[in-house]
Amino acid sequence: MDMISIEEAYEIVLANLPPRRVERVEFQSVLNRVLAEELCASMDIPPFNRAAVDGFALRAADVKAGPVDLELVGEVRAGSGASATIAPGQVMAITTGAPVPSGADALQMLEHARSSPDGRRVTILQPVMPGQNIVPQGAEAAVGDTVLEAGRVLGPAEIAVLATFGCTQAAVWRRPRVALLVTGDELVEVQETPRRGQIRNSNAYSLTAQLRCLGIEPEYLGIAWDNPADLRRKVEEGLDRDAMVISGGASVGPYDFIKTVFKELEIKILFTRVAVRPGKPAVFGRKGDVLVFGLPGNPVSSLVSFENFVRPALGRLCGFTRPDLTRIEGELSSTIRQVPGRTAFLPAIASPDGKSWKVSPLPWKGSGDIIGFSRANALVIFPGERNLMASGERAEALLLPDYFMRSR
Repeated sequence: MDMISIEEAYEIVLANLPPRRVERVEFQSVLNRVLAEELCASMDIPPFNRAAVDGFALRAADVKAGPVDLELVGEVRAGSGASATIAPGQVMAITTGAPVPSGADALQMLEHARSSPDGRRVTILQPVMPGQNIVPQGAEAAVGDTVLEAGRVLGPAEIAVLATFGCTQAAVWRRPRVALLVTGDELVEVQETPRRGQIRNSNAYSLTAQLRCLGIEPEYLGIAWDNPADLRRKVEEGLDRDAMVISGGASVGPYDFIKTVFKELEIKILFTRVAVRPGKPAVFGRKGDVLVFGLPGNPVSSLVSFENFVRPALGRLCGFTRPDLTRIEGELSSTIRQVPGRTAFLPAIASPDGKSWKVSPLPWKGSGDIIGFSRANALVIFPGERNLMASGERAEALLLPDYFMRSR
């Protein structure tokens, strides 16, 4: 297959997404999930005229000119459940959140009233307007109102709304099950000591963290060795999920078997090379509704390819409208160069600069330099047709998913 632009590859990925699925989840477990169905109010909120302050319930007409002495006839507390009524010339003590007694149309705060020594009368020191300090029934939501729209990301406030209406479960878009596989005879696991020519497997753990940023817990299938039989067995196992992410084996070396195994397993290959730096040997395929991503093995290439292709796809299956990395524009703090021909995504520090941004490219040593890359909070985008971007020039950048935590 010919090498295609990143824009073409992105459109191919999005054009091949399978339908999303809905599931019902216990409401305390829906944090950062996406609501699949709107929620309508099943009751008025508040369900009664509610006291907004601690004070005294009264008739506004009784205190037009003040100070005025009124008869204290009782108290209404939040949660008491008792009904109460006041007549002209009377007041009733009330606490925040309590139902306003029948006959009262205003509340005066405690600091604007004075109780008599015997506790039988209250002097209201200032007048009040009808409705003052009262939250009317249904003011926040009336029966039938839409209180949460479909597509809303559920955070702490939305969970409180679910609880308010007694929704013990919520309909959300199902997160895809994702298999994760890394390849290469040179890899050993983190707890092992590499021999000469070996390296520890880091891609499985960076990709796991990237998937967790989307709320997805991958199912790790381990390391596949550089032989077609082992790779085929593990890829076939991964096809039982909704998507599979494979790191390594996607290039053109004599031991890169991904494309061969894909063909044997009848995975339709939709692209194999993208004009992007780092990450050119990125493979994308589909078998039925299962999406398969073959990412390069170099650590930075793997990380950048995930953000360019895997995040937009799996994020949408999770229900996010725009899961792509946030794109900003800012002023370059230094000149950068490249050999033209591929769009480059280079590590940078992006920082607010008044009403704009400052984008500072970082030194690094290529697609294997994850240590240098780890200092970045953004990716500056270097257009493929250019060979130089000058200091002071405007440039686009992508904020990494943990940008705000990395920028404290």
